[in-house]
Amino acid sequence: MRVKESLGDNKKFLFLAFALLVVSVIIMFSLNSGLYSPTSPLTNNKGSYTQPRQFLQEGVDYSIAIQTDIGEINIDLYEDRAPENVNSLLFLISERYYEGLTFHKVIKDFVIQTGDTKGDGNGDPGYIVGLENTRENFSDYTVGMANASQFFIVLPNSDKSQFNGVYSVVGRVTSGFSIVDSISKAEVDNNYKPINNIVINSIQITE
Repeated sequence: MRVKESLGDNKKFLFLAFALLVVSVIIMFSLNSGLYSPTSPLTNNKGSYTQPRQFLQEGVDYSIAIQTDIGEINIDLYEDRAPENVNSLLFLISERYYEGLTFHKVIKDFVIQTGDTKGDGNGDPGYIVGLENTRENFSDYTVGMANASQFFIVLPNSDKSQFNGVYSVVGRVTSGFSIVDSISKAEVDNNYKPINNIVINSIQITE
């Protein structure tokens, strides 16, 4: 009787071992064939572009709605005054580049800034866009491009002379001022990075 029980246990063990082997083979096949990736393709693609795809259409007025985890910020874009920079911004939005990124720099009475995949101020999408619209002066709640992907919102009481003629003016906040103000009050570390991440969940383009 004990011999039969022992044989039965051995059969169960062999069956489980065989099933585990089959599952392992399937997983290895999926990984090698590209059917499954343990990392998000969005993460892999960020920062790997050689140039932006043409997105702007003539005669279309563009604006964006930034959905953060503390509320929405709406921005009217200056596609007629800074077409290359706005096109880059819209292209990256269409690629879902900004989803999951944070406001990595928050300086009280100066700026809030986002669009950096590295989160330390050194991230870019892999290409460069030239300066545009530098003769237009910055004002409260105007939006500028720090590079091809990073953009910032100028805060009230900031010294606008530090922006004028240096960065491209690409738009202006039209609503969500309270959200911008809330972000500007975030507690930050010595590098002006918020202690608690303020995340962009999505950005919607409207025409």
